[in-house]
Amino acid sequence: MTVMHGEYVRQLMARAKEGAISQREVKEIVQAISEGRAGRDLYRPLYAVARAGGPAYESLVAGYVIYPEDPELSALAVHVLTGQWGVGAKYRKQILELLGSPEWDLDDDAFMAAVTGAGEILHDGFDAELLQALLTLAEEGRGKYDDLMQRMAVEAIARALGASLAESMNPPKGVTRTKWSQDLLKAAHERLNEAARQR
Repeated sequence: MTVMHGEYVRQLMARAKEGAISQREVKEIVQAISEGRAGRDLYRPLYAVARAGGPAYESLVAGYVIYPEDPELSALAVHVLTGQWGVGAKYRKQILELLGSPEWDLDDDAFMAAVTGAGEILHDGFDAELLQALLTLAEEGRGKYDDLMQRMAVEAIARALGASLAESMNPPKGVTRTKWSQDLLKAAHERLNEAARQR
């Protein structure tokens, strides 16, 4: 395989979703990425590797969690590691860095992925620093797109407190979003206080 171009790269995502990429081809794509022959659009090849190759390629995907050259790649890596493969806790330090809004993340792609990713990490295990970061965002916002960011943080907190993915997206029937959010924030504070008492 020479440099990956045009139609081949455009078709990668669709083929990966269909399960139409062989393990031999995955290895070729990985080699092209590693050798800098994947072209400038790394998103599709990396997506194809993550989808078709699976967790065997964790180290490759993890190399893009902090990736100032392309925040969308950073976001993809976070989604794959936290949401798909459930290994996000290994990358909590990087997730916290992304929650700090790095200046290179101009459109907040990596930041928003980190918010969701933090909820996934917390769903699998308690981490006071991550939960506090989500609480701060949910309560104080973040200036730009405050409502969206606060909503995402509340949904991540719901996930952190044990809600299924579907349950974390909306309040239960008959409960307003405001009441649901207030109850979640209160429960998160209680969880942090309980952890502090046990130290």
